[in-house]
Amino acid sequence: MSDWARKNPFLVDAAGAVVYFAVIVANGPDVTPALGLLAVVTGSLAVRRRWPWWTLAVTAVGTAPAIVAGADPEPFLIPLAVAVCTVAAHVGTWTPRRAVVAGVLCAIPAVALIASSGFSGENLGRFTLVGLAAAVGEATRTRRAYTAAIEEKAARVERSREEEARRRVVEERLHIARELHDVVAHHISVINVQAGVAGHLLLDRPPAAAEALAHVRRSSRAVLEELQGLLGVLRRSGETDGPTDPAPGMARLEPLVESFRASGLELRWASAGEERPLPATVDLVAYRVVQEALTNAHRHGTGHADLSVTRTKTELVIEVVNAPARHLRTGSGLGLIGMRERANAVGGSVRTGAGPDDLFHVHVSLPLGKGS
Repeated sequence: MSDWARKNPFLVDAAGAVVYFAVIVANGPDVTPALGLLAVVTGSLAVRRRWPWWTLAVTAVGTAPAIVAGADPEPFLIPLAVAVCTVAAHVGTWTPRRAVVAGVLCAIPAVALIASSGFSGENLGRFTLVGLAAAVGEATRTRRAYTAAIEEKAARVERSREEEARRRVVEERLHIARELHDVVAHHISVINVQAGVAGHLLLDRPPAAAEALAHVRRSSRAVLEELQGLLGVLRRSGETDGPTDPAPGMARLEPLVESFRASGLELRWASAGEERPLPATVDLVAYRVVQEALTNAHRHGTGHADLSVTRTKTELVIEVVNAPARHLRTGSGLGLIGMRERANAVGGSVRTGAGPDDLFHVHVSLPLGKGS
């Protein structure tokens, strides 16, 4: 019913005006001298939300002659109070001009009332009703403006959060692309050097072998040049042209664990499965995912965490478990976004969330492929 009323304000106001007029005529005070004016004044309330100023003008100007004609003023003052409340609730900004117009319109029936029956407490009480209606309308307008401001602020915060998440995703993808480039470029460089050495050593071999190695060298050099061009697009200004340190991988997991222990995190970790060389991209992603998961556990946990690394023939499974700190606010979730982006880049998956043990679990599965 409330939804229907909000969508059909004209029908609601018109029905209210008809009911009010019928009640006044049937059981109200004597309005016989100005029954037509009461109909006009009451009927104007049907359009009070669309034309609030015109409604106020009609009710004010119509009330004055009705009072002068000797009709009871109360049936006319109630529509006037409703019109005043509507103007106060719907006016955008109270400018001096609007305030003067509203004051003059309300003064018209006041002057007529005083002229007909003089100053009295009863007349003062009658126009106190109009003043209270103005106060209610102003309070309604202020509350509506406050609610709109709160909603706008919430929407703006949500938009900022979404924009920040999108920006972090783009930065994370660029970072992943740069690191993957470094790994691939390293291996292509090795191929290029080894092909050159082989070509030099096999000069006395059949020409077909030398020609094949020459093709390998030319192809690897072309790939390396393309990757260097890609790096120029991905790297931001001020970054170095190439890595100065070897790309991190699971072989450097022990120093990573020790660095977290040195920073105060009580970390237990276990490894299962046959250790063997991992695909370069998976090796890099696995290391970065472990690093991010332990950082989140240290930042948002109680200072304890468990790390397990399991290798199978087809996948590498990483799990980090920690108890979340109750007194800390929930994080932005951008670290989890970064982990998912990295895992997705190599065809893996990430599951995060609280388990039945009330501990926070980060479960990462990375496919090893054929080269493992």
